[in-house]
Amino acid sequence: MAGRIPRSFIDELMTRVDIVDLIDSYVSLRKTGRNYTACCPFHSEKTPSFTVSPEKQFYYCFGCNAHGSAMGFLMEYAHLDFVEAVHELASRVGIEVVYEQGTQTEVSTTDFDDLYPIMAQAAQYYRQELRQSQAAIDYLKNRGLTGEIARDFSLGYAPKGWDNLINKLGTDSDMRNRLLKTGLIKQNESGHRYDRFRDRVMFPILDSRGRIIAFGGRTLHENDKEPKYLNSPETPLFQKSSELYGWYFARKTRPLKRIIVVEGYMDVVALAQYGIHYAVATLGTATTRQHLTRLFRSLSEIIFCFDGDEAGQKAAWRALETVLPLLQHGRQVSFMFLPQSYDPDSLVRHEGAQGFNSRLAQVTPLSNFLFDSLTRQVNMNSLDGQARLVELAKPLLMPLPGGPYRDLMLQRLSELSRLNLNNLMTLIQTGEAPKPFIVKKNRAVASLRELSLAHKAIVCLLHKPMLSQSVDDFNQKLSVLDQPDIKLLLSLIELTQMNPQLKLGAICEHWRGTEYEQTINQLASQNTHFTDTNIDIDQEFFHAINRLHGDYATQRLMFLTQKVTELTVEEKQELKSLSQSRGQIHSYHQ
Repeated sequence: MAGRIPRSFIDELMTRVDIVDLIDSYVSLRKTGRNYTACCPFHSEKTPSFTVSPEKQFYYCFGCNAHGSAMGFLMEYAHLDFVEAVHELASRVGIEVVYEQGTQTEVSTTDFDDLYPIMAQAAQYYRQELRQSQAAIDYLKNRGLTGEIARDFSLGYAPKGWDNLINKLGTDSDMRNRLLKTGLIKQNESGHRYDRFRDRVMFPILDSRGRIIAFGGRTLHENDKEPKYLNSPETPLFQKSSELYGWYFARKTRPLKRIIVVEGYMDVVALAQYGIHYAVATLGTATTRQHLTRLFRSLSEIIFCFDGDEAGQKAAWRALETVLPLLQHGRQVSFMFLPQSYDPDSLVRHEGAQGFNSRLAQVTPLSNFLFDSLTRQVNMNSLDGQARLVELAKPLLMPLPGGPYRDLMLQRLSELSRLNLNNLMTLIQTGEAPKPFIVKKNRAVASLRELSLAHKAIVCLLHKPMLSQSVDDFNQKLSVLDQPDIKLLLSLIELTQMNPQLKLGAICEHWRGTEYEQTINQLASQNTHFTDTNIDIDQEFFHAINRLHGDYATQRLMFLTQKVTELTVEEKQELKSLSQSRGQIHSYHQ
């Protein structure tokens, strides 16, 4: 069996790949100055905001913030997993993938790769059990689902009993421990382990690459004392605040122009059976900003579908508050409220695809829903009511990004409240958000200075890796500093000193699958804002390095001073040296 791919091979591979050639084979790029641009492949737009830097071997979208290396592009755009992306890149540059076993420099997509096969085995087991359960088959038929749609969504059945799955897959203690990590089994206070899902129709939940990361289970009996719907708990594979049921299938719709957000996985499956393949469902949580950001990367229109009752109205309002700060660049949000006692599943079965699509053509725009809801709370025939309307609307409109949509919303509020538009804009001016498309020079400088010292130094190194060649005394002692990610900075300096040819994209890949992956990617996206500014990167970098040295010297001096009666000969000499350097330490903080 092949081992894992050594990190040194990934570093070498990334130095040979040309990100411009790679992305241009999928998206038509146009040379613009030093970089290449295109309309973003991850969200719908008319004005190109997607930039590819040959110098940094890195892509970034100023519209949706999608960013990454050549490897990351393949994984996100072509839906390849890590190993598949490595093989694809290696094939493009004409080298063979190297595998090693038992080395400390191995690369894994995550530390939990061994959990994915277990999820796949569980799904296969549930599918087999569905074929043998007439009760589960009858339930799906009564819900109007065909065998074909059940196969498309890999529906299954978890049989009655407490230990069916654990007996099937938990062949040894290691497998049982992994089953516990996936959330497929539970453990009580006495240490006894048992199946989480029992007597339920099972819905596999897939990530954007098609891997099973969790399950949803629906009880067969309406009067069951158990919860009607039961999802997997959060695990290393599954975070409900960012995952959407059906997203993997919806992304295959071409062209994907809009998405319907519903409340249950049965709704997604039922709509797909009627040819509506662009529905997704949240998983036991309200719609989050992470959900919306993911959706807006691929499309510009979202339709929220809720029950028409009071609970549905409240859920819709929560969704409205969450989405408002993201409404920019032509994005559209609407609401579809269903008739009493209907959900999308029952409605599409009752009215068919044509009836459901007719309702989609009559959805309520977000602006109408917002202002209709607010005006119902006040007396619009009085000055007090009109003033109250402005106060209610102000915290909602303040987060709106600057642009035409915000201007039109303010104009609508001006018309309703009869307040002069200029006066209204002055009232709400303090809430204006920065425009993501316009990266102002002074903003780049400010954002760099807002970072911690370690993060500032990291961003500068990502922008200009050769800076590390001028650092000759930045030792591991500084790891004791109370600075976020100081150890990451130390490792980055060491990496770029050993491999000065590494570009930004390769550096990001070096940390894939480690605890620093998210941090390095966030700082890499920060780095893209400094390309065309007047920032002196060298000066900012060495200022941060000197400040860190000063912080360490101050911290060490304080420690030795408090330890006067216990000092060794070496520590006494160090204290003397530090005391004589007080002025220099002070200069570090200028």
